[in-house]
Amino acid sequence: MVALGPPWWSAYGRIRIPRRQFAYRLVLAAALVTAAALTNRSFLGWGLFVVFAVLFVPGTRARSFVLSFVPYGAVWFIFTALRSLADETVLARTVNLRAAKFERYLFGGELPTIVLQQRFFDPDNIRWWDFALTAVHWSYFLVPHIVAIRLWHKHPGLFRHYLAAMTLLLAVGLAIYFLIPSNPPWLSGERFNSPAAPTVLRVMQPVAEQLNGGLYQASYRVIGESNPIAAMPSIHMAITFLLIFPARRFGRRWHLLAWAYAAAMGLALVYLGEHYIIDVLVGALVTSYGWYTAGAWSRRLRTLTHPESRPVPSSPSTPPSRPLA
Repeated sequence: MVALGPPWWSAYGRIRIPRRQFAYRLVLAAALVTAAALTNRSFLGWGLFVVFAVLFVPGTRARSFVLSFVPYGAVWFIFTALRSLADETVLARTVNLRAAKFERYLFGGELPTIVLQQRFFDPDNIRWWDFALTAVHWSYFLVPHIVAIRLWHKHPGLFRHYLAAMTLLLAVGLAIYFLIPSNPPWLSGERFNSPAAPTVLRVMQPVAEQLNGGLYQASYRVIGESNPIAAMPSIHMAITFLLIFPARRFGRRWHLLAWAYAAAMGLALVYLGEHYIIDVLVGALVTSYGWYTAGAWSRRLRTLTHPESRPVPSSPSTPPSRPLA
């Protein structure tokens, strides 16, 4: 037996898979990664997710995993494919400055991103917080999916709520992408209209180059943005904010940790020049709508499929008959 544990997703502390079965799984996983790398590297991220399933999901729950995560993956695939089309509409033909103008209106003519970067960022001297906030940003590509697996394993009903809310928020976000195609701060048209004015820098780029520029470029091609002007709302913030709602079921500590993670993501998105504050706020609002709407639909569906049994009214009792004389 090959002991794989004690992993955090195991309710029993250790997952034991027969050695020969694990060898078969390992060969299949290697074949999947190789096929993804040789055919279309953009699928490599999901290929790694499938590899996890092949290696670690117990055979007794394989059907449940497929029925849960095929829809999960399909939602993300459809969202990513459609989002890449949002910059090809008539509305996207002109550079959208509305988000930047509204942000300046809210903050007295200043962009919070520029204020933060002028105070804390030096492209010639990358600091520890630049690395830390970049790591928070990149964690978006991993943490929500880990949470999804955890919910599926421990709380299937909560996972279904999570999936429904995620589907709704991505659908609403996609609609907004088409209606209000917006540039991120680092790609704002302000730099072209006012070249002398301070501009937003993309902090993540010099940070990544210091770490490993080639690895960053390769990773970005695999899991990066399919449409750089799809900035309103911030799906990074929306998905991160979504983690707050199921975290309530796991106790106060996890709930506070989810809030701290969402706050760190919001700060990272603004400081790194990836989103305006209004993008972040709209992302949180879209998530709240998705979670509560999914809950309402779920309750309505339960009412329709499992109506409460109502007691049959008893007929009025008849007085006992008198014995015949």
